[in-house]
Amino acid sequence: MKKLLFCMAVPVFLLGSSSAFADSCTQSGVIEVVGHAKVDVMPDIAVLSYSARDENKDSVKVRNSVEKKITSLYDKALSLGVKKEQIISGSITLYPKYHYTDKSKRVFDGYFCSRDIVFKIDDFSLIEKITTAAVDSGIGDINGFGYEIKDTTAIKKEADTKAIADAMDQAQRLADGFGVKIKKACSLKFEDNNSNGFYPKNRAAVSLMAVKAEAAPAATEYMPEKQSVESNVYATFSIE
Repeated sequence: MKKLLFCMAVPVFLLGSSSAFADSCTQSGVIEVVGHAKVDVMPDIAVLSYSARDENKDSVKVRNSVEKKITSLYDKALSLGVKKEQIISGSITLYPKYHYTDKSKRVFDGYFCSRDIVFKIDDFSLIEKITTAAVDSGIGDINGFGYEIKDTTAIKKEADTKAIADAMDQAQRLADGFGVKIKKACSLKFEDNNSNGFYPKNRAAVSLMAVKAEAAPAATEYMPEKQSVESNVYATFSIE
């Protein structure tokens, strides 16, 4: 009987301890702040996406046409110095197309076929060359260009450090302004707003800038915009 009473008393003690901890953080009031920081950095990876498309009554011919364009661009990119691991070639899409007459009769128009190819390169001088190669290969559809940061580890840590400093500065200014003292931190957490960590990875749009050189025809230079790596930290401090 004594053993049973002892075991029943243990949970009560633990609950009381948890309650006492909660009270120590709220009984005198709290300061809640959100620390924010942003670090701007130039991207070092360009992502280029193209599509080969065609239509034909013959499914074999339309597929061969698309594959020929993709293969041509693939080979040209390799000859420019692009590495195989920097090329992502998507699966092929093939489906029949129809239209309906005034009498609601379905009429076969032929087959539509498409295939995407993506390049992730760190040499921005290849952007114009690959685009030219795409046009020469019969690929007229550019899905879009984007820029990424290859390794954000150091930048994330810098943004974290600045966000923490911002939270501490806000808390101290509030405490000083209202004549109270900060006792301790009660709750601290980063904002988890994307699958890659706490920092959104934005895709910058491509900027085109005409560049003229002496004794040379006008050229086109692709210039990325700076990207922002952000960090938010939520902090709650008890005061006295």
